[in-house]
Amino acid sequence: MSPLDRLSKIKALMQEKQNAQTSVKPQFWKPSGLLSRISPSSKIQTWLTTPTSLTAKLKVLCPSLEVVILSEALEIPLLNEAQKLGINRDEEAWVRCVLLRCKDNNWVYARTVIPNLTTSNPWHHLQNLGNKPLGEVLFELPSIQRSPFEFSKDPLSYWPHLMENLSDKSATKKPGFARRSIFKQENAPLLLTEVFLPGLVT
Repeated sequence: MSPLDRLSKIKALMQEKQNAQTSVKPQFWKPSGLLSRISPSSKIQTWLTTPTSLTAKLKVLCPSLEVVILSEALEIPLLNEAQKLGINRDEEAWVRCVLLRCKDNNWVYARTVIPNLTTSNPWHHLQNLGNKPLGEVLFELPSIQRSPFEFSKDPLSYWPHLMENLSDKSATKKPGFARRSIFKQENAPLLLTEVFLPGLVT
């Protein structure tokens, strides 16, 4: 093994360890009845409880809204995601992380997790979504079901692939206000988490 190969392997192991530490960090999600514990701000609460397409609402404010793909891969989800989806801790799922950005302002970090994404899964076509917003697909499906929202507040550094794509590195400890819900199509689940960033809610 060449020195370059050894260095690459060490870097990969360090990244794997970092991901593992992130994935086991406890996270606390609250129902809508406890939303005030996430934030007392009526502005933040209004964003968190938007029942219709978030993408559509953002595009009213910013017609040039951009979807920036941070990661799309088969990987082991975060621990709380695996628990929410009822899959094994070491089971891989298809995970897509994106930023919704208006000009130079990052507004929302969105994370999609789909287990068992085989060709027979009704969500299989989402692997070819590209830069199209997920919301433009979800809210066009007539038979889709959506679970009630859950909410959390965590440092932005909690979310995979986010900090390395933010220009403001001092934002590490700033809170991200998040909501999540499960969409179901033909009983196949899709977990969508949306984190509202300081550029939108402050």
